Amino acid sequence: MNAPRRADPRRLGALWFGIQVVWTAVLGVVLQERATALGTNAVGVFAAIAAGGALIGAAVQVAAGFFSDSVRSRTGDRRLFYAAGVVIAAPAVALLPGAPTLGWVWFDVILLQVGMNIAGGPYQGIVGDYIEPERTGRASSWMSVHQFSGSVVGLLLTILLRGLPLGIALAACLAASWWATDAHVRGLPATRVSTARLRVDRDMWTVLISRALINVGFYTLFYFLFFFVRESLGVTGAQTTTTTGILILAFTIAGVGGAALAGRPVDRYDKRVVVSLACAAIAVAVGAFAAAPNFIVALACAVGSGAAWGAFLTADWAIAYAVLPRVALASAMGIWNLAAALPQVAAPQITAPLVSYFDARSAGLGPRVALLCVIVEFALGTAWLWRLKSLRARDGAERR
Repeated sequence: MNAPRRADPRRLGALWFGIQVVWTAVLGVVLQERATALGTNAVGVFAAIAAGGALIGAAVQVAAGFFSDSVRSRTGDRRLFYAAGVVIAAPAVALLPGAPTLGWVWFDVILLQVGMNIAGGPYQGIVGDYIEPERTGRASSWMSVHQFSGSVVGLLLTILLRGLPLGIALAACLAASWWATDAHVRGLPATRVSTARLRVDRDMWTVLISRALINVGFYTLFYFLFFFVRESLGVTGAQTTTTTGILILAFTIAGVGGAALAGRPVDRYDKRVVVSLACAAIAVAVGAFAAAPNFIVALACAVGSGAAWGAFLTADWAIAYAVLPRVALASAMGIWNLAAALPQVAAPQITAPLVSYFDARSAGLGPRVALLCVIVEFALGTAWLWRLKSLRARDGAERR
């Protein structure tokens, strides 16, 4: 009798690659470029679209996560959600880079958020669905590889393509990555399990708040880098998009190294220490970034902060699998991801008024102040994480 087919983390994580291709391109460059091209107040327009879309996405993701736990208990998988989300999102992302009016931008962003979160919310539980607890570390590392690889591809596409060709390329990456994951999951044994009501305990609240504060810092850096390049470094025209893409690309490639180097320390030492060291390194690099007089200095700072972010991300996934309850994993991951989705709303709302205020006093000062806000937000998130008990070699087995 043949043994049941074993899940391959590389193929389980393929859809994460496509999701990151899309979000990196859209949130890092496309929305800022459309806001600049179509709006009279680029920062304000961008902040409104990013925040509005993120709110919709957060609500959809939580609902999809809870619903998918129920569906999985009956069918043994969540494939329906992956497929439905990609079908909705692919046309939206294809049209977004060439949207001719702000009205079309809004429509495409809302459709994209709905589709991506119908798929993405349930999908984040895939490692827990198919991978044994003793293999989750290796599987999580593959999720990180796919995440950074997808970000690299998304950035390269924004550098090489514009308008409709860019949108079609992004949609193709999303569809192909979904197919790779779906074809693999289709052949795996069903994982029908009884679900339990999600209980958000003190440790989970601590992780959520800490992660939210740190992600406010990340999205402040990510969202306002385009404006930093344009206003503070004085790069204009089409070169603004290209230069921004290069800086984010350097950040992302460095993140691969940081994530790889952090793997062993995350398993060996207290995960809070890894997060603290990573966030401290980001603060130093971003502080130098804020004072950067030219592109070369900014590039070096992007590499340093990217490597530190990679280390944080590795620890972040490990903490999630240690703390979140496996019996309601998609529901828990949906709530957990609010700590990344809601900062997409908060970051522009907090930072855009500051950018406008300081820009009115000295051209280019606003984006530099935004980078200083990143340091404060990372420091707060790191300090809050220490409310957790020790996470040294903790596998969360008692929570499963």
